[in-house]
Amino acid sequence: MTLPSRQGPSLPDPMTIAPRTTPPPATPQLAQDAAAWAPGNKFLHGPFTPWTEESGAYDLEVDGQIPDDLAGALFRISSNPRFQPREPDRYHWWEGDGMVCGIYLRDGRAAYRTRWVMTDSMKFEVDQGEAVYGGFANGGSTAPLPPGAPPAKNVANTNVGIFDDHLLVYFEGGLPYSMHPERLETYGTYDFHGGIDVLCTAHYKIDPDSGDMLFFAATGPTITWYRADVKTGHVVDSHSFDIKVPVLMHDFAVSDNYAIFFVTPAQFRLDHIMRGEPGVVWDEASLPHGVQIVLMNRQTHAVSWHEVGGHWANTHFYNAYEEDGQVVIDGHRITRLGTPADRLEVPVTSHSWFPPSVPHRWRVDLASGRATEELVGGVAGEFPRINDAFTGRHHRYGYFVTTRYLADDTMSDGLAKHDALRDSTTVVEGPDHLTNPGEPVFVARENAVAEDDGYLLTLWWNRETGLSELLIHDAADLRRTPLARVKLPSRVPFGFHGNWADHTTLDQAVAAHSDAN
Repeated sequence: MTLPSRQGPSLPDPMTIAPRTTPPPATPQLAQDAAAWAPGNKFLHGPFTPWTEESGAYDLEVDGQIPDDLAGALFRISSNPRFQPREPDRYHWWEGDGMVCGIYLRDGRAAYRTRWVMTDSMKFEVDQGEAVYGGFANGGSTAPLPPGAPPAKNVANTNVGIFDDHLLVYFEGGLPYSMHPERLETYGTYDFHGGIDVLCTAHYKIDPDSGDMLFFAATGPTITWYRADVKTGHVVDSHSFDIKVPVLMHDFAVSDNYAIFFVTPAQFRLDHIMRGEPGVVWDEASLPHGVQIVLMNRQTHAVSWHEVGGHWANTHFYNAYEEDGQVVIDGHRITRLGTPADRLEVPVTSHSWFPPSVPHRWRVDLASGRATEELVGGVAGEFPRINDAFTGRHHRYGYFVTTRYLADDTMSDGLAKHDALRDSTTVVEGPDHLTNPGEPVFVARENAVAEDDGYLLTLWWNRETGLSELLIHDAADLRRTPLARVKLPSRVPFGFHGNWADHTTLDQAVAAHSDAN
């Protein structure tokens, strides 16, 4: 569905923009059925409501104007249960199946496609016509799997982006899956040409100097650091070390010289899941001295530990950088995450799972080893991002979605930009009936001259239509009316992460798969 390039010949057999057609029904039958699965479970309603139809559309309706220099694709992942969960009351947002949404922009026009990530476990459930795997976040069924079922479910629902000419979809409980960057067909698992064996994190960073991918794997108390070469896709550096407890290690940060990991009371307990108990556990007793920051030197692999104290968890990081002999780390901090270890028999509610998360800054003095923290901004929110060209470097601006009101049917309620220089936060809400924005993605303008010279792309839920819209904001002036509202013909159930691929990266990846076929 890549739109034709503005310069040079078209790619082989391109799917060009066609006239708009009548959009599909706003509420597919299964979404109506899902309303009865668990009436009190927030994660099956509103913006989370499943949407099971794969679809494609061209020349989408746009209010405003898509900037001419915004050319490429925004890839987003949904957490979207294909079948009724085995125990709907215990179903958690983290357990939905992966469906990729690609929004392709070029020459001020937009096209769209969604496809399931056809993992081996999903193929088996499709053959069975029902869900066969129990939940892991809040616990669930321990019934034996049917003969022939893969031993564990890879939901492939956490992050998506292009690397090594593959559209890779990540889930921290298994290997990434590779998809065609335009047709969104699933090829199979991807292991960085044999560089990883079981799993890797859904979060990765791209080194702005080399273009290499920086990422890690968390298996029990063992953390393994990886660097994959941008030119070959091969892992060219790795190192494992022990953090002593099975922390739910979802995100990390990097500076010029360090990979940065937080050891918190949030744990992932496979032994609990095997007993049908909640696998995401809040266990303060496991860290009697409180939270620790671990720095791993990216060149020497030397590891150092720095105590911050207290019992809390980081959720996501903006960035980290080195300044005046310190490592500075910006991210969001939550008071707890998961089911308390002393009441595993009572799964917690959505708001207990996700109390307000607030921006913080941590500093590690490299000479003394002392670690400190401070509150930054004070506006509750989640899914922080920056201009990725500043990864590991001093940044001024951070973007996130706000979670100020803890509404019954939504998770987020606004879009925010924090200016660290001025210590100020700007918040805007959606026009008309739009709410519950997802993670913002920053895209620089052509020939950008400033850190915030670009666009913020976010998906919002329209409470009136039940569908989704892509809003394009001017990142330098968030209060300005959105430059464009792109009307999608379906709902993209609220998911976690996504990334932008510029037209050069996208066209190269499409061409590579065309050559391979």
